[in-house]
Amino acid sequence: VTSQSTWRSCHAIENQIKQGVTLTANSLYYESHVTIEPVFDARLEQLKHICANHGFKVADLLMKRGSQDPTKSTLDTFCSSRSTDADELQERMRDLIATCKEAAFNVWRYKIENVIIDSRADDMFGLIK
Repeated sequence: VTSQSTWRSCHAIENQIKQGVTLTANSLYYESHVTIEPVFDARLEQLKHICANHGFKVADLLMKRGSQDPTKSTLDTFCSSRSTDADELQERMRDLIATCKEAAFNVWRYKIENVIIDSRADDMFGLIK
């Protein structure tokens, strides 16, 4: 059984192929996200300072998620950073996580994404003009 989101993804890829867009295109940039147990007030300010020292920015919103673990919050604090150099971004992300752990922040997830399409740089499909 194919989910709606999987079907939409396959349909989007099919349309990109028809339009001549190659998904193995060069990276525009890499983006890292680090997810942390929700923090507020003084701890949030401390996290913002730590993130800034590593070139990351804390999002001004809490991300809602479906928690399978009833002992965990259904909200996340997260921070992000970008770079055109994947190795440099990975190093900064690893350093950020180590510093967060030293400061007793609970890091739940980290990832680095390879961005190959970004309509902010080029609305190549003309979808948001």
